[in-house]
Amino acid sequence: MSHLTLIQCHFVRDKLNHRIRFGSPCSTLALDKYRKLNCFEPGVTLGYIRWRANEYGTQDWRFFILKTQSPGLLTRVPGVTPAIKVLAAFTGTQAVKRALVALDDVEKSVSQPIEMLSEGYWIAFQNDLSMRRTVSGLRPDASLIEAQNVI
Repeated sequence: MSHLTLIQCHFVRDKLNHRIRFGSPCSTLALDKYRKLNCFEPGVTLGYIRWRANEYGTQDWRFFILKTQSPGLLTRVPGVTPAIKVLAAFTGTQAVKRALVALDDVEKSVSQPIEMLSEGYWIAFQNDLSMRRTVSGLRPDASLIEAQNVI
């Protein structure tokens, strides 16, 4: 149980929305009507969105593609305990919107869940979006084959 990664999801209408975009937790614990903890086993790839606003509009918008693991190089991400491997990170309204649109396109183009894409695919995904190119990088289907051969 100590190797589980805990991710806090929090929702307050028009103020705060921290949620899982993709990835399946092994269990979920409701803390109250606004918050819950999602528990992930090592080796799971997931998308995590953090959005915060006030009366002036969006103040903070982040989107992370993360991989849970216990050993190795890990990074601290707000709302995640313990540290986690960051495969891609997007900050700011425009960058996150571009990433979410590209992610929708990737989901449409692959036949299996996007959680199965390789780490290399997500690195290429971020590089393409950072350079304001369309997401080409690795072909998603080739990345799926790579991931299945490794497992």
